[in-house]
Amino acid sequence: MMTNRIPDGWFDLVSALRAALDRDFPGVSVAELSADRGWLHVRVDHGSLDPADQLCLNRRIQGFVTASLSTCMCCGSGSGRDRGDARRVTCDECENEKEACDA
Repeated sequence: MMTNRIPDGWFDLVSALRAALDRDFPGVSVAELSADRGWLHVRVDHGSLDPADQLCLNRRIQGFVTASLSTCMCCGSGSGRDRGDARRVTCDECENEKEACDA
C-alpha cells in the first residue's frame, strides 16, 4: 500500500475509515492513502466486489473524503477550511499558529 504522510489532525478520520472498511468490506484492501492537494485520497482494490457493492464502497469512501474537506489537518476539528494555494485544510486557530502545525 502506498501511503503519503497523513496529517496528524486526520488520524481519527483515517482510523474511522479503516474501521469501516474492515467491518463492512473485509475483502477490500487499501492500495493508496494520501493527503495530496488538501483532501483525503483513497484508492482501493475492490475487484472481487459486485457492482452494487462497489457503488456502496465508493459512496462510503466519498463520505470520508468529503469529511476531510472540513477537518483541520493540524488539530482534527471539524471547522477546517481550504487555504487555497496552500493546498491544506486548517481551522482559523491552527492557521494563526502555523509553526505549531506541519500539515
